[in-house]
Amino acid sequence: MKKIFSLFIILLTLGSCSDDVQFNNESVFQGVKNNEFWQGSEAKATITATTLTLQAVTFTETITIVVPLPQVVVDPKNENTFITHLLGVTDNKKAIFTIKDDSGLVRTYETGIGEEDGQVVISEFDGATVSGTFRFNAYNTDEDADEDDFVNFQNGVFYKVAVTPAP
Repeated sequence: MKKIFSLFIILLTLGSCSDDVQFNNESVFQGVKNNEFWQGSEAKATITATTLTLQAVTFTETITIVVPLPQVVVDPKNENTFITHLLGVTDNKKAIFTIKDDSGLVRTYETGIGEEDGQVVISEFDGATVSGTFRFNAYNTDEDADEDDFVNFQNGVFYKVAVTPAP
């Protein structure tokens, strides 16, 4: 009887093992905005012949980062292939942050040309996905506005964002 009971316990234990493995293949786009955690959804990357545009949104906010399109594969295992872009140097290296208030008014913040005030590091690019980090100060484009003069993003990360050609 003990042998049958032991055999039953062994079979029950082996039968309850499972191979249900779940992967989180969603892209990530997040950072610290003005010292508070910020996470965008619907992250996407679009490419043209010369630019890579990253974008993520919340209900009322949008981040858009534009940098030159990498001309080579960026290997995440080889830091020598990482590409660093300083934002605010030229028009094709910039960050734009927009926020829509309750009345529908959209405020725009941008990294200013000639005001090197941010950085994007691409740590992976294979043509299908892009990953990396970012930080920037974006300045209110309406100098007469009563809102904050700038928005600060730190410790920004975008991971495995799908790349598609621009329409």
